[in-house]
Amino acid sequence: MRRILAPAVGISLGIALALAFGWAMAHGVGAAPLEEEPAPTPTATPTSTPTPTPTPTPVPTLTPTLPVTRVHPVALALARWISQTFPQAGITVTISATDLMALHAQGFGYGEIARALQLVLASQTDSDPTNDLTLEQALRLGRQIGWGQAYRLYNLHPGGRGLGAIMRSAKSRGFATPSPSPTPALSTQGAPWSPPGLLKQKNQDSDRRPPRGIGRGRR
Repeated sequence: MRRILAPAVGISLGIALALAFGWAMAHGVGAAPLEEEPAPTPTATPTSTPTPTPTPTPVPTLTPTLPVTRVHPVALALARWISQTFPQAGITVTISATDLMALHAQGFGYGEIARALQLVLASQTDSDPTNDLTLEQALRLGRQIGWGQAYRLYNLHPGGRGLGAIMRSAKSRGFATPSPSPTPALSTQGAPWSPPGLLKQKNQDSDRRPPRGIGRGRR
């Protein structure tokens, strides 16, 4: 009987130990606790810093300056002479140095302009208001018939009336501001024009001529 119980007890103890060991393994009894691996720290993705766009430096806008027109000294002297002489004769000054420079740019010499101004002054101060000349008409007249003939029409002696005389007589002092009257562009190739004085002289000359056919007869 003892021999039969001994193996049975051994088998029972073995089964019990096996069960106990299995239960202990299942519940982690007697085993070293497993260390949990640390969760990987997420690596921060490097954020690219945007490169600041350079602000363009504003370029200052250059305002074009108007070209300074140099007044020609001869035109200035003529304008001075006009401002000193014309008002004394009761003539309104409407011609400026700029107008004279414009005439010079159109091909009229300052000598011609000076002679024409003398004609304008003479025509507007005589006793006949029908033969008054403008500067345009005086310039055309001088070119058509010559300045000597034009001076004779208005009883002007050519001596002491040219550009040199005007330049010497024009004093360096302030001159009258001309009235705003733009000088028209003068055409040197216009239709022939004659002042009333020239027509009168032509008629007088034709009256003085002897009739044709009257002369010495044949002997």
